[in-house]
This record gives sequence, structure tokens and C-alpha cells, in this order.
Amino acid sequence: MDLKAWRETRAGLLLFLKVTPNASRDEIGEVVADVDGQGQLVVRVRAVPEKGKANKAVVKLIAKKLGCRASAVEVLKGDTSRQKQICIADLSEEELMARLF
Repeated sequence: MDLKAWRETRAGLLLFLKVTPNASRDEIGEVVADVDGQGQLVVRVRAVPEKGKANKAVVKLIAKKLGCRASAVEVLKGDTSRQKQICIADLSEEELMARLF
């Protein structure tokens, strides 16, 4: 089974993330399975998880890695959780694979 941490929607590409704040560096890691078997993309950021700093760092890192505007990246679920869902407007699965992996 190929574990995927994303799904294409009409609004854009929905990404499922497992975020680790207070990391030693900003990086996008591998895809891991959560307890339900759903794929999650591991994202580590140096920012602290207070006042939205970690969320802003995640958005900035994802946008930079994928070569899109930060305004195209939106946190849909998980503002205060390590498990987040973000939507990236105007990005296809093929573009994600080419730019990230």
C-alpha cells in the first residue's frame, strides 16, 4: 500500500501534516502513518507553538519548498494541534511529487 498524506480537492491540494515545533531546524520529512493508518507528512519547524508562530513557520516552509505564495497555503484544521490539515490552492498531486520528493 502506498501511503499518501494528501488528497486533491476542488479547492486545491489537501495536505495532512504531523508538525513538531521547537525542532533543531526547519524541514519536511517523510510520510508516516497515524493511529488510523492515514498518511501524514512530517514537518519540523524551529518556531515555538505560541501565538500562531509555529503555524506561520509551517506555512512559510511549505510555500518555499513548493515554490508557491504563502497566501496560497491555508491551515484548515489543527490551529492548536500537532496534526494539521492545510490546503494549497492551484497545486496538483503531480506538482507536489515533483517539488517535494
